[in-house]
Amino acid sequence: MGAKFMNFGDLGRWWAGAAILLLALAAGAPALPASGTAPALRIRDLLVIDKNGHLLVFASLEDPFASPELFEAVQSGVTTRFTFELGLLRSRRFIYDSEILSRRVVHQVKYDALKKAYTFLIQREPQESAQRVTQSRDEMADWMREINGVAIAQVRELDPQSQYYLRIRARVNSVDFGFPFSYILAFMGQKTDWAYTPAFGLQGM
Repeated sequence: MGAKFMNFGDLGRWWAGAAILLLALAAGAPALPASGTAPALRIRDLLVIDKNGHLLVFASLEDPFASPELFEAVQSGVTTRFTFELGLLRSRRFIYDSEILSRRVVHQVKYDALKKAYTFLIQREPQESAQRVTQSRDEMADWMREINGVAIAQVRELDPQSQYYLRIRARVNSVDFGFPFSYILAFMGQKTDWAYTPAFGLQGM
C-alpha cells in the first residue's frame, strides 16, 4: 500500500507540473523549443504611405516558416495565429512621444488534410474580417506573414505641423493548447522586437 501511495503521489506531482506548464503557455510566457533553437523573428520592409486620405501600413514578418516545427504544426492541423500590433506615435521634442492610434491585426491559418487546403482568416480591429482558401504552401505563407495596406489613420485627423512614426511587432501563437508539446513548444509565444519607421509627415514615408 505504501508503494501505491508513493506512485499516486508521483503521478499527482507530474500532473501538477504539466498544469503549471500549460498555464505558462496560455499566458504567453516564452517557451523553450522542443529541439534546437527556432529562428528569431523579425519585421522587415516596413512602409507607411498616404492613399486617398488614409495612412496605409505595409510590412512583412521575415520567413517565419523557416522553422520546421512551425510548418510541421500547421500541416498537422494546428490552428496557427500571427498577431500584429501596430501603433502610430507623434514625435514630441521635449516630452515623451505619445501613441495616438493603435491597431491589432490577426492572421490565422488552419490546414485541412482531406482537402489538402489552407484556410486563411484575417481579422482587423474593430470588426473587419475576411477568409481565403488556397492549396499553395507559398501563397499561404505570404498571406500569413505580410501586412498589405492596413489603414492606421485618416490624414485629416492628424496635425499637419507634427511628425509621426509607426511601430509594429508580431507574435506567433497557437489556439490549440491540447496538441502535443513537441509541436507547440518550438514557436509558442515567440514575438519580434518592435520595428520602427523613420519620422514622417502626412504624406507618409
